[in-house]
Amino acid sequence: MKKIYKFLKPYWFGVVMMVVLVGFTSIGQLLLPNYMSKIIGEGLYAEYRVLDPDTNTWELLTDGETCDLDSMPDTCQITQKSDIGIIIYYGLIMLGITLISSIATVGIAYYSSKVSVSFSRDIRKAIYQKVSNFSLAEAEKFGTSTLITRSTNDVRQVQMYTIMSFRMVLTIPIIFVGGLIMSLMKNAELTAVLLVGIPALAILIVGVFLLVFPLFKSLQKKIDKLTLVGREALNGVRVIRAFGQGEKEVNRYRVANDDLTKTSIKAGNIMSFLNPVVNLLFNTVVISIVYIAYLAVAKGTITDYVGLASVTAVIEYVTQIMFSLIMLTIAFINFPRAEVAGKRISEILDTEITIHDTEKTEYDDTDFQGNIRFDAVDFKYADAEKNVLDNISFEAKVGETVAIIGSTGSGKSTIINLLPRLFDVTSGSITIDNVDVRDIKLKKLRELMGFVPQTASLFTGTIAENIAYGKEGATEEDVKYAAEVAQATEFIMEKDADFASVVDQGGVNYSGGQKQRISIARAIVRKPKIYIFDDSFSALDFKTDAKLRKALKKETTKSTVIIVAQRIGTIIDADQIIVLQEGQIVGKGKHRDLMDNCQVYREIALSQLSLEELA
Repeated sequence: MKKIYKFLKPYWFGVVMMVVLVGFTSIGQLLLPNYMSKIIGEGLYAEYRVLDPDTNTWELLTDGETCDLDSMPDTCQITQKSDIGIIIYYGLIMLGITLISSIATVGIAYYSSKVSVSFSRDIRKAIYQKVSNFSLAEAEKFGTSTLITRSTNDVRQVQMYTIMSFRMVLTIPIIFVGGLIMSLMKNAELTAVLLVGIPALAILIVGVFLLVFPLFKSLQKKIDKLTLVGREALNGVRVIRAFGQGEKEVNRYRVANDDLTKTSIKAGNIMSFLNPVVNLLFNTVVISIVYIAYLAVAKGTITDYVGLASVTAVIEYVTQIMFSLIMLTIAFINFPRAEVAGKRISEILDTEITIHDTEKTEYDDTDFQGNIRFDAVDFKYADAEKNVLDNISFEAKVGETVAIIGSTGSGKSTIINLLPRLFDVTSGSITIDNVDVRDIKLKKLRELMGFVPQTASLFTGTIAENIAYGKEGATEEDVKYAAEVAQATEFIMEKDADFASVVDQGGVNYSGGQKQRISIARAIVRKPKIYIFDDSFSALDFKTDAKLRKALKKETTKSTVIIVAQRIGTIIDADQIIVLQEGQIVGKGKHRDLMDNCQVYREIALSQLSLEELA
């Protein structure tokens, strides 16, 4: 939690104002019972008169003298009096204190809202910025579902606890210590009841804390699980329906939901047990004070309004003291969940980024041509023992199309993920125009590339906005030209709103082939030096595939093109084909050469096309 609190630094004034205003309201709470006791003790009094048998008149007793009605029923007279001036005086003081406290309370609400909203906004922003700088390794380590939960639910937990704690940080000690001192000053004997009440409440708080902490820790993980199951079901709704697995997914969600519910109920039961026990303890303490006061009256220790006023004040102060401890209980109960949430947020913020941007600026203005060279590149994941890629070496020159093919898991996508530094090589080097990619600023490096991933990702908006996403300031003509090259114009113009047609979340209202063509247009619109296509033609029919590659060839004469593909037909005309098997290059050359000299390539080719088609 300490690391999270650094986000409060820009809002120090609001925090200080909150603390000061809380101090005002707390002191006001302490003053009110004191002035109430003064109204009772000083504003109300009794006049004692005794009958003078000689003159048969009633004489007023002074200097604190009293008479007893029980022993002198015929000669003792007691009259209740009030001093309206004193009552009004102290009443006005109480009214002023209440007014100041009310204004302070409004100020607390204002500053707490302002600070809490800004505080949580900054945490979410920091999480998002951190995650946006994650390499694929860090992103996969956490997973999408838990990242969503941590940036929403966990931040909310921390926000609620932080603001609550700032309200209580001064309230609890002022009310507890101040109330104890004021109560002892009024009547130490009555205050002694707290010697039993406070330890009993402390034991209760500690017990509940020990019981509820592991439950809240488990609760956050179960929320992650529920988010994961729900997200998978929503993303895979087409597959689920196609395979008739709706009931299975409903059951899967129900299991995760029930698990979360059981844990929540268990934690809720502990909390529900706490409230009546605290109330019982609180009322027991108050009743004990009243009983002790009754005994004091019976013994004659308390004989006037001043004594009764002190009893009233002690009850008020003890109530405040116990209430401050209840507030402390609430803080303790909420702490475990906030602590767990804070640790989960800190895990993201403290995660070491493996892809570090260079501090060199010498290549910021370099006009790169796009010649790529892989030199003895090895790569393995951080937690893996075996390399995914071994001794990968090849060149891709401007104007050339280099294709990469191989069986599933051979390392094709890994190679192209190394180019924009989504991962960094374990050994060896990747250069563009003889400059190591690690020496080029990430922004500059990625501006050189038009990347079309294996899974087409579209954003909520319009088709035009999705295509223009590839280039800042792209004009309408740029967007239309890119769509035409990507063979997307035909289906776009069939839409009622053509380029202004809406793209739903994830592009679910478009087919796989349509999404791929929009993604390809997005890459084309930026006119990059390097085109990277990661199996980006797989959803296209052969006719569209051929037309698109023909249009691309004209567009990429001054660019380097790297294509990862499964279909031989997509790469058959490539200037260079690289064949991968288990992370190693087992063949390199043109189609005809590989058919004669590379058995792996020949097997892949013949599994798709006949010899006549491959000739």
